[in-house]
Amino acid sequence: IMIMAMISWGISWPAAKIVGQYAKPESLIAWRFLFGLISMIFVMMFLKIPITLPGKALKYVLSASLLIIFYNYNYLKGTQIGMSGLGGVIVPTVSPIITFVLSALFFKNKFKKKGVYGLFLGLCGSGILIRVWEMNVNAIIGSGSVYFFLGAILWALITIFTQKSNNTLNPINFSFWVYGFGSVLALILFPSENFYNIFSFELKFWINFLLISSIALGLGTTAYFYTTMKLGSSKASSFMFFVPFSSILSSSIIIGEPVLMSTIIGGSLTIFAVYLINY
Repeated sequence: IMIMAMISWGISWPAAKIVGQYAKPESLIAWRFLFGLISMIFVMMFLKIPITLPGKALKYVLSASLLIIFYNYNYLKGTQIGMSGLGGVIVPTVSPIITFVLSALFFKNKFKKKGVYGLFLGLCGSGILIRVWEMNVNAIIGSGSVYFFLGAILWALITIFTQKSNNTLNPINFSFWVYGFGSVLALILFPSENFYNIFSFELKFWINFLLISSIALGLGTTAYFYTTMKLGSSKASSFMFFVPFSSILSSSIIIGEPVLMSTIIGGSLTIFAVYLINY
């Protein structure tokens, strides 16, 4: 299930770029959560899971809701102005490395020798991904890389809060409330006069929007939350190495993005870094 979920995440990157041609990220975030929430309702009905929210879990749910709003902004903004295939490599490979560091801080996990080597390789791979030899502020912002790296940091924090809620809330319920609070908070943070323009968009938009919302967010992210609670944040993050390959391949096939050698080399290094950290 997790492998299929991660493949859907990979395909969602070029789909997000297509969606970004129709509207600004601020106008789409609340709708994405809403459609993800609808998917969650069907999942909960099918699995006969009651809707509950223990008071102890509220702080983790609200924290994750705020973080996932800003993650989605960076996800949509980055793909809108940059290469979706690059984003599909940076976020899932850099995020587990950041999660590893945060887990050591939050859960007092000790750094193993392999983990230190993994961190070093991850830094090298990240530098290659953003083509550090061409680095300047305009190039980084223009390529979307800054949004992708911010997204990786935010996703790592979401992973930590997900694990912290493990003992107080069912993972399916966790997803439901994160999307529910996320949709409301997104409307408050990003009020839009063009909120209902979404219903005037063509079929191409809706196919891709439902892919990134109902499937990738509603089903894929729920599978990720469930795995995080069962296996821990570090182990769950390691499944994300399936995303880069499906992202690069689907971006090339669907929207004709070139496959850069720096993306392949940098992505491979960071994937190996994740392996060293988690195994």
